[in-house]
Amino acid sequence: MSNNVVARSIAENLVGTKKALEGDSSADFFWDSKYLPLEEVESYLHVACRERGIKLTFDMTAGESLYFKTLNYTTYAGFLIIHPLSPEQSMRQMYDAYADNVKAVGHVDYLKSIIKETGNFSKYVIKDQAKPKENRNTLLVLPGGNKLKKHCCIGMIKKVINERGPKNVTLKIHPISFLQIYHELKSHLDSDVILSDSNEDLFQCMTQADYIYTTMCSESALVAHLLDKDVYHFDLFQNREAAPFIHINYFLFSTVDPLAWVDRTFSSPKSGVIHPSVDKAWKSKVDSYLDYILQLRSFYKEAYVYTE
Repeated sequence: MSNNVVARSIAENLVGTKKALEGDSSADFFWDSKYLPLEEVESYLHVACRERGIKLTFDMTAGESLYFKTLNYTTYAGFLIIHPLSPEQSMRQMYDAYADNVKAVGHVDYLKSIIKETGNFSKYVIKDQAKPKENRNTLLVLPGGNKLKKHCCIGMIKKVINERGPKNVTLKIHPISFLQIYHELKSHLDSDVILSDSNEDLFQCMTQADYIYTTMCSESALVAHLLDKDVYHFDLFQNREAAPFIHINYFLFSTVDPLAWVDRTFSSPKSGVIHPSVDKAWKSKVDSYLDYILQLRSFYKEAYVYTE
């Protein structure tokens, strides 16, 4: 499965979802309906950023300066997340959010309730969805083809295959990507490693595995912890900072109790993590985040001089 159309907002990504709910079954895949509440948050965020004169982008990565020009937003494990296009400032906001030590409001319980009620937590609803080929105990969640070479450590992948045994390893490809690069990767690896079908459901693959290896590019890191799996990563060290979710996944890979970290950190406005079903005063949380992050930015306005 591949997709040549790049949606530029949450609202655009939800067009197929709404059509499916109205009975239109023509789409091969679309976002799950749990993302529908985020459309209202997206709309409010755009207005709030315009009022403050800050540029806003959707689902982008970049390496802007500490006095950044742009805030980025996207989705992560069903939530809307906001962070600067400055890796260091993105990390700083999560440290500050954890240090806030505000009372947890139930982000982890919300995610677990969806899994319990639906038996699923995939981002995409896939037409003609395939069941996992085999029940292998080790799953490597590969990012989209455009991120594979930049962010994945091939040496680590080979190490995992060697330690776990090739007949115990499945490579899960991204459902919306060009497929040739995944077959090129498999050609460099042991022939007994399974390459998943593009329309296999990631969540179902994760439930069958005991060991899940993923990256700073993937929301699967949090979902794997929700499923109480053994979670590891295979990021290419040199490019970790350019990964879209490093400001969250870094802590999921390095914290003693990742879910406790999530509950405490996501509850703070400084985290930039928003969902109306959990954050009842979500507009206030958006405003508080923007006030905080722009104040943090202001500290660096005259801090460094850049010359050519």
